[in-house]
Amino acid sequence: MKKWLIGTAVALLFVAGIIAGAYMNALGPKKDAAQDAFRAAKEASGLVTMDDFFIYNGKDSYNVVVGKTAGGEKQAVWLPNDANKKPFTANYDAGKSKNEILKIAGKNPKEIISIKLGMENNTPLWEITYLDSSNRYNYDYYDFKTGEWLKYYRSI
Repeated sequence: MKKWLIGTAVALLFVAGIIAGAYMNALGPKKDAAQDAFRAAKEASGLVTMDDFFIYNGKDSYNVVVGKTAGGEKQAVWLPNDANKKPFTANYDAGKSKNEILKIAGKNPKEIISIKLGMENNTPLWEITYLDSSNRYNYDYYDFKTGEWLKYYRSI
């Protein structure tokens, strides 16, 4: 009986190791993208720390890094994946925070999937992705600086 328990425990640990390895392997590309974006944000705006990182895929794709400069100023840097476009930097405190956007949105979703920075038509924005009471995905977009509602996609 003791050998059977030990064998089962070893098998469970082996399976847990495989699952953990697969999970870590799946996160690799996002970690690489974050490090590449941080290097580019350092060059573009002098960030010395990275507090947050977002990947936005809208009309155009952007990597967005939020961090601090050597002077302690918190900035957001939008890095377009299109080499023909230039990075855009904004003082983070001049825009709306995640919590402020949630209050402005005033939604009572079943579950918030993500809140991330992005950019469309040269307008920095917040994208809120959430599930409604019918388990349908909804997307709301708000201007980063003013919090003004820009557009939405419902019941996807």
